[in-house]
Amino acid sequence: ATTLNEKYGSLAAGEQDDEVEVRIAGRVTSMRSSGAKLKFYDLLDNGSRIQVMATPQTHEGTGFAEAHAVISRGDIIGVRGVVGRNKRGQLSIFPREVKLLTPCLHMLPKDYSGLKDQETRYRKRYLDLLINEDIRNTFVMRAAATDFIRQYLKERDFLEVETPMMNTMPGGAAAKPFTTFHNELRLDLFMRVAPELFLKQLVIGGLDRVFEIGRNFRNEGIDLTHNPEFTSCEFYMAYADYEQLMEMTEDLISSMVLKLKGSYEIEYHPDGAEGEAVSIDFRPPWPRISMLEEIEKQTGSKL
Repeated sequence: ATTLNEKYGSLAAGEQDDEVEVRIAGRVTSMRSSGAKLKFYDLLDNGSRIQVMATPQTHEGTGFAEAHAVISRGDIIGVRGVVGRNKRGQLSIFPREVKLLTPCLHMLPKDYSGLKDQETRYRKRYLDLLINEDIRNTFVMRAAATDFIRQYLKERDFLEVETPMMNTMPGGAAAKPFTTFHNELRLDLFMRVAPELFLKQLVIGGLDRVFEIGRNFRNEGIDLTHNPEFTSCEFYMAYADYEQLMEMTEDLISSMVLKLKGSYEIEYHPDGAEGEAVSIDFRPPWPRISMLEEIEKQTGSKL
């Protein structure tokens, strides 16, 4: 649908491209009728929407009513036809054939009001993705951030590696680990709490610049910003001091925010999406403070 919206965006109201036949599949997010001979569907395809405007005049063969009688909201359908704009200027597909590909066997929540129940959203993430479009944007933004970090480090000659997830010691951080059992070796193992020790061993072995983006497991509490299973990025750079790492971290994060958001300023919701937004400015240079002195300043206590 994204490709069609981009390719045919310049069509005028009432204009059709009858020379090119297109085929598309997607989920019906809404449907409506104007009498028995005019059917409208909103089709969602990979995050992009397009309207399907079906009439008997453009339908090939007989069975127009039968083909559309089996379609319900939530179904995945296939459409073959031409692209144009209706008289109101809405970009649409005028189908020659519509076919039910996969029926939806459960009633979907109304998409105009969204899926609000938090427990349902977290237990049925596929439904959350299907109804709440902003959740899809979170997945896309996370992938873009991971790609940016990986490319940033590779451009500076860092080598990406993978280190063991299980070992006889959890290593790398002061955290309570998850335990598991290796049947073949008859050995108790820990899920790693951090990749730090293995990455440092690689530096000892002569790989001066290494990084890993991977999962860690900490058998501890859960809240809005903490999860027992999470992804981290750790990088190690031989012969660099903490001043260089501060500069590199500042440049990495600020340039990533600018690249992905188009601005150094973002809005953050510390109390969840429904809470009050806080504006954060990542514009460099960042203030540099002594951790100990700042703790004393904020608490009013002498350490």
